[in-house]
Amino acid sequence: MSDIVKALYVTDDRDLPDDEQRALVIFPGGNGDWYVQVAPKHGCAIEGVRICMSGGAAMHCPGLGPAIAEAYRAMIAAQNCERREPVPTREELEREVHAWRTAFPKHQFDGIFDVVETLE
Repeated sequence: MSDIVKALYVTDDRDLPDDEQRALVIFPGGNGDWYVQVAPKHGCAIEGVRICMSGGAAMHCPGLGPAIAEAYRAMIAAQNCERREPVPTREELEREVHAWRTAFPKHQFDGIFDVVETLE
């Protein structure tokens, strides 16, 4: 488990005494799932939750797994002192798709490989 990189974010409540500060810890499991913990400031905890990427959360809370993955990437970038551009929101992406569909109503993206002209 030593090759697993944990993402750690210490609370913004820095005015609390050190022993009361908490950290958000996210790390990937070897099985493709995510593990999320709220731990003491030093980041060591025993309890947490598993976010399944197949079944579980993928079925009962769609979008949670990708959101946790994005949070993990943001936290790792911050730990590495890297500046990430914000990821577009779903609403922004939907507006862009709508704009493309409005501009090119006779074309349709087949979802995988190509843009095709519709026969209508």
